[in-house]
Amino acid sequence: MAKKTPLSKAQRQDNAPKVAKAEPNSREKAIHSKGTRYVLNLAAILCAVVVVELVLSFSLPASFFHDSQIPPGARLFLWSYNIVTLTGFIFTIGTALRFFFHLSHQSFPGRFIIRWSILFALVFLAGLILLFYVASWATFWQIGKFLDHHALSFWAGEPLQVFHWTDVDVVLTVLVATFAIGLLLVQGIPRWIERWPAWIAQRFLQACAAVVAVCFFWASIGELYGSRKEQRYLAAGIFYATGRDESLSPFAHVLADLRRQLWKPAVAQELMPSETIQAIRRPLVPMTQYLASVDRHKVKPWNVIILIVESLRADQLRVYGSRRDVMPAVDAVARESRVFLNTHSQASHTNYAVMAPLSSHYPLRSATQYIYPKNPSYPRVLIYDILKALGYQTGIFSSSNENWAGMINYLQTGSLDKVFHASSFNGPIDAMPGDTGFAEWVKATAHAGSVDDRVTIGEAIKWIDEVKNKPFFMYVNLQDSHLPYRVPADFPHRFGPKKLDFTIRFGYLPNDEIDAVKNTYADSLAYVDSQMARLFECLRQNALWDRSIVVLTGDHGQAFNEHGFAAHGGPIFDEVMRVPLIIRAPGLRPGLDEHPAQHVDVAPSVLDLLGLPAHPSFQGTDLFSPHVDRDRSIYMVVQTPSAYQYGIVRSNWKLIYDEWKENYLLYNLSVDPGEKIDLAAARPDILKDLARRLHAWRTLQTGYYADASRQLREYPPTLQD
Repeated sequence: MAKKTPLSKAQRQDNAPKVAKAEPNSREKAIHSKGTRYVLNLAAILCAVVVVELVLSFSLPASFFHDSQIPPGARLFLWSYNIVTLTGFIFTIGTALRFFFHLSHQSFPGRFIIRWSILFALVFLAGLILLFYVASWATFWQIGKFLDHHALSFWAGEPLQVFHWTDVDVVLTVLVATFAIGLLLVQGIPRWIERWPAWIAQRFLQACAAVVAVCFFWASIGELYGSRKEQRYLAAGIFYATGRDESLSPFAHVLADLRRQLWKPAVAQELMPSETIQAIRRPLVPMTQYLASVDRHKVKPWNVIILIVESLRADQLRVYGSRRDVMPAVDAVARESRVFLNTHSQASHTNYAVMAPLSSHYPLRSATQYIYPKNPSYPRVLIYDILKALGYQTGIFSSSNENWAGMINYLQTGSLDKVFHASSFNGPIDAMPGDTGFAEWVKATAHAGSVDDRVTIGEAIKWIDEVKNKPFFMYVNLQDSHLPYRVPADFPHRFGPKKLDFTIRFGYLPNDEIDAVKNTYADSLAYVDSQMARLFECLRQNALWDRSIVVLTGDHGQAFNEHGFAAHGGPIFDEVMRVPLIIRAPGLRPGLDEHPAQHVDVAPSVLDLLGLPAHPSFQGTDLFSPHVDRDRSIYMVVQTPSAYQYGIVRSNWKLIYDEWKENYLLYNLSVDPGEKIDLAAARPDILKDLARRLHAWRTLQTGYYADASRQLREYPPTLQD
């Protein structure tokens, strides 16, 4: 029997039965086509974003999930609306980027450099969108507001100053999160999807389409629920619309912002400015003509010192009800001064607020965030312009950087002998805790930073020694009470610990840390008080105290979660708008004055004490006039990324109009000083009257500053009370 020769491995493989390679069926071909894979990627991105936003919404206290005023059913509508909005944005952005990428390959097939340049531009654009998204959530965590065009214009005006006050850890977190998410979207999700079997991919797409369709249905119901005309003043409809536009997600907020810009609602007819509210218009007057009306023999050549303290709440002083000695030097001055107990700032943010006491002009000049231009076209006569014409020496000493929002452009009228502020100081500037050198780097740009009040007061004292033989005007702005409320290491802490175990952030304050932050704030005010004490002592030692008018106020107050927000620059509730106003002058009878007062009243009141008539450009009232009306109107404004609001206080009633939410808040301050009970629905008569005045004021202000021809012939007009 013949012996069998064993087959080699190659021969065995050749003799093995041939199995035909399975061809992919039409369904698998469709699933793995480029177009379908792209849709799969976008759908997966959508699901990932929805999960992330769900976690963030549950985690952040400012989210609509934590708003007990929104009914459970309305929350379902809101979340459905969010998913539909996310779907629209993600698929629109993704499709647009893919289209331009494809177009670049078709239009420039052989031009390598052009194609790669376009690709780089598309990647850069996608990165900016992603950075905006992450930064918007970070901003919402910090101040309870998502980014929109108002915030971007605010940042664009002075980006270095904004970022100077931003926590380094927040910036790094935003950048790292943006990079990580971008890497996940570009590499992680596509590679993961490539490993999916066809049946999973198909079921996934079907499930996504079904969920989006259901959400579209519920979102449509929600829109009917929140936008019906009869819901305009009903709480449920208002809270739904507010949650949808303000606290849902970055893309929902962007959509609301676009809707507001494209379809601005008309003001209701019953709230339009009334012709019965008369405007007072005064023609321009040369300084020589104004001075010709002055009896020089009756003018008192007293020095004038205006002190503005950053974020100074009235309730921090004994004379305003404080139970502890936070600012003993100021309280001592108050005992020999006229103290105005009912004073409001004109704005909740510094760049608007600090100009009003000096100019007696309301800060509202535009329908949007306003930055002071160089050589503005409108007339402005600041108090030191008048005093300079009378032979005074004039100076500004500010711990702040007056370049912020162009403030220096407004202050530089040609009448100042001395200007000291942060950008003119060659020493170290203040920085946020943990600063890595960014603050020192931007110091060279002269657009960021602040200096220790000890330095500012020192410069002011040196200048007094130089000019004390002549009457002088001095404006001093002190900043160490600005968040995060720094106190030098060599200064005793009387209220809080020397070091906190957490970081104080702008706009965000955990409720369990309120007392600790308030105590730190009080310590910072105590330090500012100690520096003002040096200035007061200098005046006394140089026999200038009895020849000087001293005005002390805060640019605005400070919030500690009384209405759900912290710091300032936000809604115009009284914890931010009520400020002290203390005026001490030789021979002025000290005491408490309950007449309504506001910052635009400072300049005409000081001129009255000097024996000078009010300048025709002033919009404020002389507080020492016997004709001050207790029912006069007080106006206020905020235009920041945190809020766009306008307010009026009249006869102990306060009306706030929120431009973003398109609603009104009405409070009776005589019985509800904490502004807890909104009476807008209960008192339509009061609301209508105050709204007419408020809209008349807004129209008058913005109309004047938009009309260059009027600015050539008249001063900013005022409303007749």
